[in-house]
Amino acid sequence: MEGVVVYEVEVFKVFLLVMSRVGGLVLTAPVLGSRNFPVVAKIGLIGLTAILVTPGIAALKQTLPGDTLEFALMGASEMLIGMMMGFVMTLAFGAIQVGGQIMDMQTGFGMMNVFNPALETQFPIFGFFLFIVAVLVLLATNGHHLMLRALVSTFEKIPLGGLTARDGLLRQVSLWGSAMFYDGLMIAAPVGAAMLVAYLVMGLLGRVVPQIQLFAVGFPVTIALGLFITALSLDLYVRLLDGMFHDMFRNVSDMIKGMT
Repeated sequence: MEGVVVYEVEVFKVFLLVMSRVGGLVLTAPVLGSRNFPVVAKIGLIGLTAILVTPGIAALKQTLPGDTLEFALMGASEMLIGMMMGFVMTLAFGAIQVGGQIMDMQTGFGMMNVFNPALETQFPIFGFFLFIVAVLVLLATNGHHLMLRALVSTFEKIPLGGLTARDGLLRQVSLWGSAMFYDGLMIAAPVGAAMLVAYLVMGLLGRVVPQIQLFAVGFPVTIALGLFITALSLDLYVRLLDGMFHDMFRNVSDMIKGMT
């Protein structure tokens, strides 16, 4: 009887560690970590995922620590794995914010921002629209399922308590951060090119016809042109998102390899 109790306690410890890793992802990943996603639903998702994953955990090579502090530190390391995965996934949506900020500054919306409850931060107007489109694309392509599948795969490659970090992992993360700015520039490229032509034309008109009040005429023109180019390039943006999400999951896979 005593052996059964000890076994159940060990299984419960494994369950708590699995919950920590899953919770780290759910709290930080895009869409799943959104404030719009109810807390009760997050807790239910974390608990249900842990219940389904725990029976498939391979036998550990070492016993779990019995000391409360050591077990808490082990749980924190498991949560860190999930949070790092969520951080890498969030970089793709950071590129959308960068692109939206560039578009807003070029079109005249730069002085106005809206609050994005999903990321709990101020967002440029164009960026907020592009963010909504990106979330819809992610959900339509079952990206949220791929997030959970990527997390479950970590239990095969990174055993509980087996968090390690290779020397090149930090450098790799910095490269992913630089790619975020590149993707942001690519998102804003159509509108940026159109605004460059528009400003050149208005500059020439200002020299030829000095009576034109460019400050009063320029804002409506740039805003209307920005909206028009955004509508025309929406299909291109969706295809760009497909590539960004593919790179996002590839980066997550590379990060998992860097922690084994």
